[in-house]
Amino acid sequence: MATFFGYLWPFLIYYVIVFVISYIVVEYGQNYLYDEVTAGIGPKVALGTLLLAGMLTWTRSNFATMFTSEIAPTVFLAVAWSFAFIVIYRFQPWHGFGLAMATMLIFAGMSTIVVDSMLSPKPAGRMDVTKENKPIRRPVYSAPTPTSPAPAPAPK
Repeated sequence: MATFFGYLWPFLIYYVIVFVISYIVVEYGQNYLYDEVTAGIGPKVALGTLLLAGMLTWTRSNFATMFTSEIAPTVFLAVAWSFAFIVIYRFQPWHGFGLAMATMLIFAGMSTIVVDSMLSPKPAGRMDVTKENKPIRRPVYSAPTPTSPAPAPAPK
């Protein structure tokens, strides 16, 4: 049961983020490129987001490893996002590919940052008020501090 919720919560978070972003990109993109939005945009975006959120939940890609050690899941994500934008959202192939890659590169890693920050346990960060705060370093320009009192002038 723990693994079910281990996949359910990330999926729901990804779904909400990707739905909002996809809806905005599809509506404004089609309105700008084609002067009208295709019919049934809500169900199309909901279906495409189902695919994209599932892929993001499966890969859990982040910016640190997206283009290095985890390049294969990134390629799968690119194919899934391109499929969603071209076939499901009904963009022309070059427009769909460009918008899919831009949206994936920006929001795949950022949404994983949100998921990781919401689902990772956080240690209690408390300040220790019993410790004395010392300066990290001395100021560069400071007046010299006398270490011993100046000698008294000699009597005449």
